[in-house]
Amino acid sequence: MYKKIVKIALSCLLVGVATVGVYAAVLYKDASEVIDKIGTPEPVAEAQSAKVKPLTFLLMGIDHRENAGGLNSDVIMVVTVNPNDQSAALVSIPRDMELGPEGLPERKANYYYPYFYNLNKDTAFDNTKQLFGDLLDVPIDYAATIDFDGFRQTVDILGGLTINVDMDMRYVDDEDGTNINLKKGIAKLDGKQVLDFVRYRKSNRDTQESSDFERNQRQQQVMGEMLGALKSAGGISKLSQIIETLGNHLRTDVPAVQIRDLISTYFHMDPSKINYMNLEGEWVSPYVIVKDEDIEKASMLLKQQLGETVPSFTDRGAKDDSVTGSTYGGGRGNGSVSGSKPAAGSGSGKSTVSRSTYGTTSASDFANPYRTITQNPLPFD
Repeated sequence: MYKKIVKIALSCLLVGVATVGVYAAVLYKDASEVIDKIGTPEPVAEAQSAKVKPLTFLLMGIDHRENAGGLNSDVIMVVTVNPNDQSAALVSIPRDMELGPEGLPERKANYYYPYFYNLNKDTAFDNTKQLFGDLLDVPIDYAATIDFDGFRQTVDILGGLTINVDMDMRYVDDEDGTNINLKKGIAKLDGKQVLDFVRYRKSNRDTQESSDFERNQRQQQVMGEMLGALKSAGGISKLSQIIETLGNHLRTDVPAVQIRDLISTYFHMDPSKINYMNLEGEWVSPYVIVKDEDIEKASMLLKQQLGETVPSFTDRGAKDDSVTGSTYGGGRGNGSVSGSKPAAGSGSGKSTVSRSTYGTTSASDFANPYRTITQNPLPFD
């Protein structure tokens, strides 16, 4: 009788292993085909692989809806990941941050990607990466955009997210169909509500308005929750569907082979190993003015994540106020990243990026309740 029980148990175990193996193979095949569609076909040298090299990404959430149009990058993040300890640093850039790159008009940060795209969509990523790379004085390897609807659908596939809504939010716009109506407190939100949560700023229904900085914090909270949901048992079972959905709403210059390396390398990353930083500043209508020292702190955070040895901000600040070796003038005190010295007391306060000329087409740990899977479900090795 004992031997019979053992045989039955072993048979069940073998069937289970076989079932998991078949499921993993199907998941791998489906996801791999979609990744080939999302990513670019270029090969990646072994030394440049995400498995061994720290990389920096420019991530942008694009307000591109059928009933609203436009390509404004309302979410702008620069993220650096390091495979040595599976950690990341994320800097959120205010969409209204004042920038004045040489050869371009002075505009808000979210202006430049659509500007470059309208000039030449094939070079838009390269020009935008260079602009924000010069701003933060780090090389940006890759870029990606996702539109609002792709984000909404991804949250719905995950079954929603449990979010701590920090304030009552109410805003209605009959022209583009926006109808934000959220109550303060912890709640399970669907995709549309999570999108409302990260986008909320203005109010026209007697609720308090929000700022770019508060929105950036919400975006980071949502990112932490999404990472937890993706690594849960339920998230694993839907990963192929999520990748397929993203394929219809994501644009990137990341090679497909590199996407596979990123998944296999960082799937296990603990959300507590993501170091978040919001660039904050003073609202001087119509811009957010960010101080030089805050841009430098963000730059140093990203450089440290890349493995560079940098002096502490205190030590560096005692010597100069530069990010790229230049000296800044006075004024409103926002972050300039330039290659020349402005006139003393110019009072411009611009966030300038002047190491290159653009415009040419040639050029906090968020705890979550999810049970995580400890093995990579997509064996891209």
